[in-house]
Amino acid sequence: MKIHEFTGKKLLREYGINIPQSQLIIDKIPEKRLIPSVAKSQVLVGGRMKAGGVLFIKKEDEYTNTINELQNKEIKGELPYGILVEELINIKKEYYISILIDREDRDIKWVFSYDGGIEIESSENIIKGTYNEVFLKAPRKIKEIMPNLYNLFIEKDLTLLEINPIVETQDDEIYALDCVMHVDDNAIYRQKWSQRFLEKTDYNFHYVELEGDIGVIGCGAGIVMATMDTVSNYGLKPANFLDIGGGADKETTLKALNLLKDKGIKNIVMNIFGGITQCDIIAQSIVEFEKKNEDMKLFIRLTGTNEEKGNEILSENNLKNYEDMDTMIKALKGYLRELEI
Repeated sequence: MKIHEFTGKKLLREYGINIPQSQLIIDKIPEKRLIPSVAKSQVLVGGRMKAGGVLFIKKEDEYTNTINELQNKEIKGELPYGILVEELINIKKEYYISILIDREDRDIKWVFSYDGGIEIESSENIIKGTYNEVFLKAPRKIKEIMPNLYNLFIEKDLTLLEINPIVETQDDEIYALDCVMHVDDNAIYRQKWSQRFLEKTDYNFHYVELEGDIGVIGCGAGIVMATMDTVSNYGLKPANFLDIGGGADKETTLKALNLLKDKGIKNIVMNIFGGITQCDIIAQSIVEFEKKNEDMKLFIRLTGTNEEKGNEILSENNLKNYEDMDTMIKALKGYLRELEI
Protein backbone atom coordinates (compact mmCIF):
# COMPACT_ATOMS: atom_id res chain seq x y z
CA MET A 1 0.00 0.00 0.00
CA LYS A 2 1.25 3.44 -0.92
CA ILE A 3 1.65 5.93 1.92
CA HIS A 4 1.15 9.67 1.64
CA GLU A 5 4.21 11.87 1.90
CA PHE A 6 3.10 13.59 5.10
CA THR A 7 2.75 10.25 6.89
CA GLY A 8 6.09 9.05 5.56
CA LYS A 9 7.73 12.25 6.76
CA LYS A 10 6.29 11.75 10.22
CA LEU A 11 7.84 8.28 10.37
CA LEU A 12 11.17 9.62 9.14
CA ARG A 13 11.19 12.15 11.97
CA GLU A 14 10.40 9.40 14.50
CA TYR A 15 13.50 7.59 13.23
CA GLY A 16 15.75 10.61 13.62
CA ILE A 17 15.72 11.98 10.07
CA ASN A 18 15.36 15.76 9.72
CA ILE A 19 12.32 16.98 7.79
CA PRO A 20 11.22 20.57 7.07
CA GLN A 21 8.78 22.38 9.32
CA SER A 22 5.36 21.89 7.78
CA GLN A 23 1.58 22.17 7.99
CA LEU A 24 -0.95 19.77 6.48
CA ILE A 25 -4.05 21.45 5.08
CA ILE A 26 -7.03 19.15 4.62
CA ASP A 27 -9.76 21.73 4.05
CA LYS A 28 -9.70 25.05 5.97
CA ILE A 29 -6.72 27.28 5.29
CA PRO A 30 -4.98 28.12 8.60
CA GLU A 31 -4.30 31.65 9.82
CA LYS A 32 -0.71 30.77 10.70
CA ARG A 33 1.17 30.48 7.43
CA LEU A 34 4.59 29.35 6.26
CA ILE A 35 6.04 31.86 3.78
CA PRO A 36 8.12 31.39 1.72
CA SER A 37 7.23 27.75 1.31
CA VAL A 38 6.53 24.93 -1.07
CA ALA A 39 2.99 23.50 -1.34
CA LYS A 40 2.68 19.87 -2.36
CA SER A 41 -0.42 17.96 -3.41
CA GLN A 42 -0.78 14.78 -1.34
CA VAL A 43 -1.53 12.28 -4.08
CA LEU A 44 -0.31 8.72 -4.49
CA VAL A 45 0.99 9.04 -8.04
CA GLY A 46 4.47 9.49 -9.47
CA GLY A 47 5.64 12.50 -11.47
CA ARG A 48 3.74 14.89 -9.22
CA MET A 49 6.02 17.87 -9.81
CA LYS A 50 5.96 17.59 -13.60
CA ALA A 51 2.16 17.34 -13.42
CA GLY A 52 1.87 20.65 -11.55
CA GLY A 53 1.33 19.19 -8.10
CA VAL A 54 4.18 21.13 -6.47
CA LEU A 55 4.02 24.94 -6.34
CA PHE A 56 6.14 27.56 -4.58
CA ILE A 57 4.70 30.35 -2.43
CA LYS A 58 6.87 33.43 -2.26
CA LYS A 59 4.46 36.09 -0.95
CA GLU A 60 1.56 36.33 1.49
CA ASP A 61 -0.96 37.18 -1.24
CA GLU A 62 -0.07 34.02 -3.17
CA TYR A 63 -0.83 31.66 -0.29
CA THR A 64 -4.62 31.22 -0.48
CA ASN A 65 -4.81 31.04 -4.27
CA THR A 66 -2.02 28.48 -4.43
CA ILE A 67 -3.64 26.22 -1.82
CA ASN A 68 -7.06 26.52 -3.48
CA GLU A 69 -5.54 25.72 -6.86
CA LEU A 70 -3.89 22.54 -5.59
CA GLN A 71 -6.93 21.43 -3.57
CA ASN A 72 -9.05 21.39 -6.72
CA LYS A 73 -6.46 20.09 -9.16
CA GLU A 74 -6.41 16.45 -10.24
CA ILE A 75 -2.92 15.03 -10.57
CA LYS A 76 -2.97 12.17 -13.06
CA GLY A 77 -6.66 11.66 -12.29
CA GLU A 78 -6.35 11.81 -8.51
CA LEU A 79 -7.61 14.59 -6.24
CA PRO A 80 -5.35 15.26 -3.24
CA TYR A 81 -5.89 13.95 0.27
CA GLY A 82 -4.57 17.34 1.43
CA ILE A 83 -1.87 19.92 0.78
CA LEU A 84 1.45 19.73 2.60
CA VAL A 85 3.06 23.16 2.99
CA GLU A 86 6.73 23.09 3.96
CA GLU A 87 9.38 25.66 4.78
CA LEU A 88 12.04 26.15 2.14
CA ILE A 89 15.36 24.55 2.96
CA ASN A 90 18.69 26.16 2.10
CA ILE A 91 20.16 23.43 -0.09
CA LYS A 92 23.87 22.92 -0.65
CA LYS A 93 23.75 19.47 -2.26
CA GLU A 94 21.02 17.07 -3.42
CA TYR A 95 21.25 13.27 -3.20
CA TYR A 96 18.97 10.32 -3.90
CA ILE A 97 18.53 7.26 -1.70
CA SER A 98 16.13 4.34 -1.64
CA ILE A 99 15.67 0.91 -0.10
CA LEU A 100 13.63 -1.76 -1.86
CA ILE A 101 12.89 -5.45 -2.08
CA ASP A 102 14.82 -6.94 -5.00
CA ARG A 103 12.67 -9.88 -6.05
CA GLU A 104 15.26 -11.31 -8.43
CA ASP A 105 17.99 -11.39 -5.80
CA ARG A 106 15.52 -12.08 -2.97
CA ASP A 107 17.25 -9.47 -0.89
CA ILE A 108 16.97 -5.90 0.34
CA LYS A 109 18.87 -3.53 -1.92
CA TRP A 110 19.92 0.08 -1.62
CA VAL A 111 20.15 2.66 -4.37
CA PHE A 112 22.13 5.85 -3.85
CA SER A 113 23.10 8.69 -6.15
CA TYR A 114 25.22 11.80 -5.73
CA ASP A 115 22.54 13.44 -7.87
CA GLY A 116 18.93 14.00 -6.83
CA GLY A 117 15.77 15.54 -8.26
CA ILE A 118 13.30 14.92 -11.05
CA GLU A 119 15.86 13.71 -13.62
CA ILE A 120 17.42 11.08 -11.36
CA GLU A 121 16.72 8.31 -13.90
CA SER A 122 19.32 9.77 -16.25
CA SER A 123 22.01 10.14 -13.58
CA GLU A 124 25.30 8.36 -14.25
CA ASN A 125 26.18 8.37 -10.55
CA ILE A 126 23.78 5.69 -9.34
CA ILE A 127 25.12 3.06 -6.95
CA LYS A 128 23.03 -0.08 -6.33
CA GLY A 129 23.91 -2.83 -3.93
CA THR A 130 23.67 -4.19 -0.43
CA TYR A 131 23.79 -2.04 2.68
CA ASN A 132 27.56 -2.55 3.01
CA GLU A 133 28.26 -1.88 -0.67
CA VAL A 134 26.40 1.44 -0.63
CA PHE A 135 27.72 2.36 2.82
CA LEU A 136 31.31 2.18 1.54
CA LYS A 137 30.65 4.70 -1.24
CA ALA A 138 28.17 7.09 0.40
CA PRO A 139 29.27 10.42 1.93
CA ARG A 140 29.73 10.57 5.71
CA LYS A 141 26.48 12.43 6.40
CA ILE A 142 24.45 9.82 4.52
CA LYS A 143 26.26 6.97 6.28
CA GLU A 144 25.16 8.42 9.60
CA ILE A 145 21.46 8.02 8.81
CA MET A 146 21.58 4.70 6.92
CA PRO A 147 21.04 2.57 10.09
CA ASN A 148 17.97 4.66 10.94
CA LEU A 149 16.53 4.22 7.45
CA TYR A 150 17.17 0.48 7.57
CA ASN A 151 15.44 0.13 10.94
CA LEU A 152 12.45 2.08 9.61
CA PHE A 153 12.28 -0.14 6.53
CA ILE A 154 12.30 -3.35 8.58
CA GLU A 155 10.17 -2.34 11.54
CA LYS A 156 7.40 -0.80 9.41
CA ASP A 157 7.27 -3.72 6.93
CA LEU A 158 8.09 -1.52 3.94
CA THR A 159 8.69 -2.76 0.42
CA LEU A 160 9.93 0.63 -0.78
CA LEU A 161 11.41 3.67 0.93
CA GLU A 162 12.58 6.38 -1.44
CA ILE A 163 13.80 9.89 -0.56
CA ASN A 164 14.35 12.18 -3.51
CA PRO A 165 15.90 14.49 -2.86
CA ILE A 166 17.64 13.98 0.43
CA VAL A 167 19.70 17.10 0.82
CA GLU A 168 22.65 18.55 2.67
CA THR A 169 22.03 22.10 3.86
CA GLN A 170 24.39 25.04 4.05
CA ASP A 171 24.69 24.16 7.74
CA ASP A 172 25.82 20.61 6.86
CA GLU A 173 22.57 19.02 8.07
CA ILE A 174 20.76 16.24 6.20
CA TYR A 175 17.03 16.77 5.42
CA ALA A 176 14.50 14.58 3.65
CA LEU A 177 12.54 16.82 1.27
CA ASP A 178 10.31 14.14 -0.20
CA CYS A 179 9.28 10.61 0.70
CA VAL A 180 7.77 7.67 -1.18
CA MET A 181 6.82 4.78 1.05
CA HIS A 182 5.08 1.46 0.31
CA VAL A 183 3.91 -0.92 3.04
CA ASP A 184 3.69 -4.66 2.44
CA ASP A 185 -0.03 -5.37 1.97
CA ASN A 186 0.34 -8.64 3.85
CA ALA A 187 1.68 -6.83 6.93
CA ILE A 188 -0.91 -4.08 7.21
CA TYR A 189 -2.75 -6.03 9.91
CA ARG A 190 0.15 -5.34 12.30
CA GLN A 191 0.96 -1.84 11.09
CA LYS A 192 -1.96 -0.13 12.78
CA TRP A 193 -0.72 3.36 11.81
CA SER A 194 -1.29 2.56 8.12
CA GLN A 195 -4.83 1.18 8.39
CA ARG A 196 -6.55 4.59 8.41
CA PHE A 197 -5.54 4.96 4.77
CA LEU A 198 -6.97 1.65 3.59
CA GLU A 199 -9.28 2.15 0.68
CA LYS A 200 -12.87 1.41 1.65
CA THR A 201 -14.22 -1.34 -0.58
CA ASP A 202 -17.12 -3.73 -0.60
CA TYR A 203 -14.98 -6.77 -1.33
CA ASN A 204 -12.95 -8.95 0.97
CA PHE A 205 -9.89 -9.70 -1.16
CA HIS A 206 -6.60 -7.99 -1.92
CA TYR A 207 -6.68 -6.00 -5.12
CA VAL A 208 -4.08 -3.71 -6.65
CA GLU A 209 -4.69 -2.08 -10.01
CA LEU A 210 -1.82 -2.05 -12.49
CA GLU A 211 -1.33 -0.67 -15.99
CA GLY A 212 -1.69 -3.80 -18.16
CA ASP A 213 -4.69 -5.49 -19.78
CA ILE A 214 -4.52 -9.11 -18.58
CA GLY A 215 -6.61 -9.84 -15.50
CA VAL A 216 -4.94 -12.08 -12.91
CA ILE A 217 -6.76 -13.92 -10.11
CA GLY A 218 -5.24 -16.39 -7.67
CA CYS A 219 -5.72 -17.70 -4.16
CA GLY A 220 -2.64 -16.56 -2.27
CA ALA A 221 -0.16 -13.75 -2.75
CA GLY A 222 2.62 -16.09 -3.86
CA ILE A 223 0.64 -17.83 -6.60
CA VAL A 224 -0.75 -14.50 -7.84
CA MET A 225 2.74 -13.00 -8.05
CA ALA A 226 4.10 -16.12 -9.79
CA THR A 227 1.25 -15.88 -12.31
CA MET A 228 1.94 -12.20 -12.89
CA ASP A 229 5.62 -13.01 -13.47
CA THR A 230 4.72 -15.68 -16.02
CA VAL A 231 2.31 -13.34 -17.79
CA SER A 232 5.13 -10.79 -18.01
CA ASN A 233 7.62 -13.41 -19.18
CA TYR A 234 5.38 -14.02 -22.19
CA GLY A 235 5.51 -10.32 -23.06
CA LEU A 236 2.06 -9.50 -21.68
CA LYS A 237 1.12 -6.97 -19.00
CA PRO A 238 -0.92 -7.82 -15.89
CA ALA A 239 -3.81 -5.44 -15.26
CA ASN A 240 -3.90 -6.16 -11.57
CA PHE A 241 -2.91 -8.17 -8.52
CA LEU A 242 -5.99 -9.93 -7.14
CA ASP A 243 -5.75 -12.48 -4.34
CA ILE A 244 -9.09 -13.99 -3.36
CA GLY A 245 -7.37 -15.69 -0.42
CA GLY A 246 -7.63 -19.19 0.99
CA GLY A 247 -11.11 -20.64 1.35
CA ALA A 248 -12.73 -18.23 -1.09
CA ASP A 249 -16.42 -18.92 -1.56
CA LYS A 250 -18.67 -18.49 -4.58
CA GLU A 251 -19.64 -14.91 -3.71
CA THR A 252 -16.03 -13.79 -3.32
CA THR A 253 -15.00 -15.39 -6.61
CA LEU A 254 -17.89 -13.78 -8.48
CA LYS A 255 -17.06 -10.38 -6.98
CA ALA A 256 -13.46 -10.74 -8.12
CA LEU A 257 -14.49 -11.66 -11.66
CA ASN A 258 -17.07 -8.88 -11.85
CA LEU A 259 -14.59 -6.32 -10.53
CA LEU A 260 -12.20 -7.07 -13.40
CA LYS A 261 -15.08 -7.03 -15.88
CA ASP A 262 -16.14 -3.61 -14.59
CA LYS A 263 -12.57 -2.42 -15.08
CA GLY A 264 -12.92 -3.22 -18.79
CA ILE A 265 -10.68 -6.29 -18.76
CA LYS A 266 -11.56 -8.88 -21.40
CA ASN A 267 -8.98 -11.62 -20.76
CA ILE A 268 -8.57 -13.15 -17.30
CA VAL A 269 -6.13 -15.73 -15.98
CA MET A 270 -7.33 -17.72 -12.95
CA ASN A 271 -4.66 -19.75 -11.18
CA ILE A 272 -6.22 -21.57 -8.22
CA PHE A 273 -4.42 -24.02 -5.98
CA GLY A 274 -7.03 -25.50 -3.70
CA GLY A 275 -5.82 -26.10 -0.19
CA ILE A 276 -8.70 -25.00 1.98
CA THR A 277 -10.16 -23.56 -1.22
CA GLN A 278 -12.49 -26.04 -2.92
CA CYS A 279 -12.03 -26.26 -6.66
CA ASP A 280 -15.62 -27.30 -7.31
CA ILE A 281 -16.91 -24.12 -5.62
CA ILE A 282 -14.55 -22.01 -7.74
CA ALA A 283 -15.64 -23.90 -10.86
CA GLN A 284 -19.31 -23.20 -10.10
CA SER A 285 -18.52 -19.51 -9.78
CA ILE A 286 -16.63 -19.48 -13.06
CA VAL A 287 -19.47 -21.20 -14.91
CA GLU A 288 -22.05 -18.80 -13.50
CA PHE A 289 -19.92 -15.80 -14.47
CA GLU A 290 -19.07 -17.16 -17.93
CA LYS A 291 -22.74 -17.74 -18.83
CA LYS A 292 -23.52 -14.06 -18.19
CA ASN A 293 -20.35 -12.74 -19.81
CA GLU A 294 -19.67 -14.69 -22.97
CA ASP A 295 -17.56 -11.87 -24.36
CA MET A 296 -15.00 -12.47 -21.62
CA LYS A 297 -12.16 -14.95 -22.19
CA LEU A 298 -11.13 -17.02 -19.16
CA PHE A 299 -7.95 -19.09 -18.88
CA ILE A 300 -8.30 -21.44 -15.92
CA ARG A 301 -6.02 -23.66 -13.91
CA LEU A 302 -7.68 -25.46 -11.00
CA THR A 303 -5.76 -27.94 -8.91
CA GLY A 304 -5.98 -29.25 -5.37
CA THR A 305 -8.97 -29.97 -3.15
CA ASN A 306 -11.97 -31.31 -5.10
CA GLU A 307 -10.03 -30.92 -8.33
CA GLU A 308 -11.88 -33.76 -10.06
CA LYS A 309 -15.28 -32.24 -9.26
CA GLY A 310 -14.08 -28.88 -10.47
CA ASN A 311 -12.82 -30.42 -13.68
CA GLU A 312 -16.14 -32.10 -14.31
CA ILE A 313 -18.06 -28.86 -13.81
CA LEU A 314 -15.80 -26.98 -16.21
CA SER A 315 -15.83 -29.76 -18.79
CA GLU A 316 -19.64 -30.04 -18.72
CA ASN A 317 -19.76 -26.34 -19.59
CA ASN A 318 -17.11 -26.49 -22.33
CA LEU A 319 -14.48 -24.71 -20.27
CA LYS A 320 -10.88 -25.91 -20.33
CA ASN A 321 -8.80 -26.54 -17.21
CA TYR A 322 -5.10 -26.23 -18.04
CA GLU A 323 -2.71 -28.66 -16.37
CA ASP A 324 -0.11 -26.08 -15.37
CA MET A 325 0.44 -22.34 -15.27
CA ASP A 326 2.94 -22.12 -18.10
CA THR A 327 0.68 -24.02 -20.52
CA MET A 328 -2.21 -21.76 -19.56
CA ILE A 329 -0.30 -18.51 -20.18
CA LYS A 330 1.12 -19.91 -23.40
CA ALA A 331 -2.43 -20.62 -24.59
CA LEU A 332 -3.43 -17.06 -23.70
CA LYS A 333 -0.51 -15.73 -25.71
CA GLY A 334 -1.56 -17.85 -28.69
CA TYR A 335 -5.17 -16.67 -28.41
CA LEU A 336 -4.12 -13.03 -28.43
CA ARG A 337 -1.81 -13.63 -31.40
CA GLU A 338 -4.71 -15.11 -33.37
CA LEU A 339 -6.79 -12.03 -32.66
CA GLU A 340 -4.09 -9.88 -34.22
CA ILE A 341 -4.07 -11.87 -37.48
